[in-house]
Amino acid sequence: MISVQISTFNRCNILKEVLLSLNNQTIDKDLYEVIVINDGSNDDTYEIVNNLINKVNYNLILINQEHKGLPFARNNGVLNTKRKYILFIDDDVLADKNLIANHLKTYEKYGDNIVVRGWVNHIKELKIPDKPVFTLSDISTSFFWTSNVSVKREHLIKAGLFCEKFYKYGWEDIEMGYKLRKLGLKLIINNKAIGYHYKPNNINISNIDNILKIEEYKAISAKIYYSMYKSLRVKLAVGLHAKNFYKFLYDIGLYNYLYNFLTKTDDNQSFLKNFLSKISLSLLKKMHYYKIL
Repeated sequence: MISVQISTFNRCNILKEVLLSLNNQTIDKDLYEVIVINDGSNDDTYEIVNNLINKVNYNLILINQEHKGLPFARNNGVLNTKRKYILFIDDDVLADKNLIANHLKTYEKYGDNIVVRGWVNHIKELKIPDKPVFTLSDISTSFFWTSNVSVKREHLIKAGLFCEKFYKYGWEDIEMGYKLRKLGLKLIINNKAIGYHYKPNNINISNIDNILKIEEYKAISAKIYYSMYKSLRVKLAVGLHAKNFYKFLYDIGLYNYLYNFLTKTDDNQSFLKNFLSKISLSLLKKMHYYKIL
């Protein structure tokens, strides 16, 4: 019936918890399989997944490939299943026990010409909470967001699969959404289909360079996306318009004002330090994105 597909690279310990969370689904185990596409990891991904194959109560399949990036990995998974539907989740998204059941119920209600997007609830600890707590960061306007989204396999084939030009970072799922929308598919959001995205607060000086490099990779992919379509929708999506640039300049001015104003007081220094550091990182990320874009 449905294939849950997880593409992964060097996240073996988090991936293990994701796979264990899929062991607790409320639907019949014969109704789903889980395919892990190992994108050339050099950690213990191979050993950990192989060890779980005979321990979980569902059909767990491991596909190994050279490190080629997400689009290659996703296409590898799509082409190696015969299940009717495909549910994509990321390798850091824990599955609520009703995740798969609620995706399938949506097709029963609305038919097959849809994209089903579940709720991605951000968590700071690698465990499923007693109940989800909504945060503003949970909001997404994406048509197709592979943290927690499903679609009929046939539609992915008709759309030409994921574009393998996006091998750096990002936009491959957004571009797939663009193609699925052009096929006439409608987006259905089911907030009962919950995936818990593990997003710890681990930003520090040692990983700033990596964070900023990712922003540059995103910008490279954004330029590729716009070069393929050059539509107003895509232009707005990637931020290629004057309003976005002027907003960036405004944000810099606002940050300078807040910094000068808030640092004059001795009150709540730890709060101010944390607040200003988050704004600083946000601006740095934008700078590295726009210098490439």
